[in-house]
Amino acid sequence: MDTSDEMLPDGIHFGVNADAVYHPHEGLGSGDVRRLLLNPAEFWWNSRLNPLRPTDTDSAFKTFGRAVHVRVLEGEEKFNRLYEREDTSDDMLRTDADLAAWLRKRDIKPLRSKAEKIAQALFADPGVKIEDDIKERAEKEGRTILKADDYDRIIISSALIADNPDLEHAFDGGMPEVAVIWTETIDGEPVRCKALFDYLKIRGIGDLKSTSNPKEMDFPPLCRIRFAERRMDLQAAHYMRGRSFIRQFVKDGAVFGDHDPQWLRKVADQAEYGFAFVFFQTTGAPSSWACSLSPENSILRDAAIYREAALKAFVLCRRKYGDGMWLKREPIQELDPADLPMWFGRR
Repeated sequence: MDTSDEMLPDGIHFGVNADAVYHPHEGLGSGDVRRLLLNPAEFWWNSRLNPLRPTDTDSAFKTFGRAVHVRVLEGEEKFNRLYEREDTSDDMLRTDADLAAWLRKRDIKPLRSKAEKIAQALFADPGVKIEDDIKERAEKEGRTILKADDYDRIIISSALIADNPDLEHAFDGGMPEVAVIWTETIDGEPVRCKALFDYLKIRGIGDLKSTSNPKEMDFPPLCRIRFAERRMDLQAAHYMRGRSFIRQFVKDGAVFGDHDPQWLRKVADQAEYGFAFVFFQTTGAPSSWACSLSPENSILRDAAIYREAALKAFVLCRRKYGDGMWLKREPIQELDPADLPMWFGRR
């Protein structure tokens, strides 16, 4: 699919395919901002500038995350249209040996290949459960089969968020998966940026975060640790910056995709808005926790300064290195005991 800039001009975009269109777009997202701040070389290595960029594999964790977002942010109907639960019943035919045994019990001589055995079994009994056949039909119909444990956890987690009186309205009254593309001038140069809001509301932005808890910590402290580790302050600052362009985009008519114009005008006219993270636990007992960042929060103000520094680093490295490898050069330094961990030298 074409992912050129012409597909996503500056503006507000509804219904954008995140994997096929948004993520390949060259604009700087919040993850890019984090890498640029910590080490521009890491940004280059993971960017489209690197011809040897690591392949972004579709891991089970990403599949799980997408499914959670659909169930919580876009509703049960769409979730049921796109996903189904793995059938774990004992009568499922999974292996070549299973198929051969099933056919012999019915006095049918199994043919050589697994595909031929599947055809034999379906001819004998169209209602027979065959794992490969179920997967093929799901793929043709655009559905993903989730592992039973993952499917059940998604249902429980979404119900947990919906039943929490403090969170029951966190993801209603707005629009899911809203992308904003904008251009900023940094040190005299244009820099394209992008943000994909999990959930855009009139008075704020909601972001759904999943996290595992292998050490079985109390969940709220764990979420605070994850916030700091992943520099989610930078994401909030970047997304709030993108949100600030909505009023002008609505005025200019730079709005694309199906939306409610009346609702969007209310979003554009809202002068103050905040950011909220909603965390849910992917291991152990289902748990959820949320935190907010209001416009006057010092975390958000400081993050905006860090974000500006990251964009300046992008401009400086682009000038210096162009499309070539970006390097982080450090002068040789005399090692000082104060530079080492506190436990160094202890027996």
